[in-house]
Amino acid sequence: MYIVNLSQDKSKINSFLSNTLLKEIKNSLLEKKKIILYLNKRWEYSSLICNNCNYLYKCNNCDVSIIVHKYPQKLICHICWENKDIPIKCEKCWKEKLQKIWIWTQQIEDSLKKEFPNYNIFRFDTDTVKNKTEKSNALKNLENSDIIIWTKMITTGFDFRWIWLIWVILLEQELLVPKYNTEEKVYSNIKQLIWRWSRKWETSKIIIQTFIPENEIIKNITSNNYKNFFIKTLEERKLFKYPPYYEMFTLEFRNKSKEKAKLFMINLKNKLDIENEIFYTKKKCTTNNFKQNINLEKIDILLVPNPTKKFNQYYYKIIIKWDKLREFLQKIKPEIFRNSGLVIIFES
Repeated sequence: MYIVNLSQDKSKINSFLSNTLLKEIKNSLLEKKKIILYLNKRWEYSSLICNNCNYLYKCNNCDVSIIVHKYPQKLICHICWENKDIPIKCEKCWKEKLQKIWIWTQQIEDSLKKEFPNYNIFRFDTDTVKNKTEKSNALKNLENSDIIIWTKMITTGFDFRWIWLIWVILLEQELLVPKYNTEEKVYSNIKQLIWRWSRKWETSKIIIQTFIPENEIIKNITSNNYKNFFIKTLEERKLFKYPPYYEMFTLEFRNKSKEKAKLFMINLKNKLDIENEIFYTKKKCTTNNFKQNINLEKIDILLVPNPTKKFNQYYYKIIIKWDKLREFLQKIKPEIFRNSGLVIIFES
């Protein structure tokens, strides 16, 4: 396994394709060996990285990557919705070498087709393979491809013997997904990708491209240091009140009217805040609870201010976190069952 530092090895055709990668592809093609280029998803969120000190911008409250938004021009956390202006200089080294990271599979495909026009390049993602029939046909045609651009679908359910070079285009792209368990999923995805070929009798080259080679999770993956990764992840989960130390669920309400959806969730948030105050007061006044030394913090209740829109409907969310939520859930059951547009999503 090898690491390629993209900040020091960018090709002219695409800043996400290193000169080392292009050289390896040429060599493999000349030897009639197939290549897989792996990208987590067909497209992903964008974030900021400093090309000087490799600093990846994260949310101060949630320890997840903070996302670059075009409208408004802000850095916004998709968990707690903290926002700040997009900086000109790096907040760590103060150099003006910030780069927005945004990459997608078609972008890679277009660049490679210009560079290798005489070879078959196949893009296997949800744009090109939308259902089981297309997936079945695609699998039959894979043997005719020289270069395969593949998303996370490759990590499960496939078993190929004819791959020589496996190249992870941009590992930190997976770290941009705004969820508390992102690093765990990144570790799992890359390890599945590695194990899929390392268990075979053939030898394959596995190379990871990144702008942040000194990142701790990348070091843990390449050094196969699961223990360090496990300890660090648990410490962060505890610090930021995530499972398994805290229970967490999301209340999601959808409506075709943006205003109706927003008003409903504001009213629900107000009801939950009142219940939270009553719940906290009762706990605080119970002598036995002090003896048991239980958690006397108030329940975290966050209304996500910006909705998402899917299938012509607006989705507003309320995120709730505490160490023991079952008792509190009993108090809001009537609201959940009374409104068909309101659903509850548990996190574990």
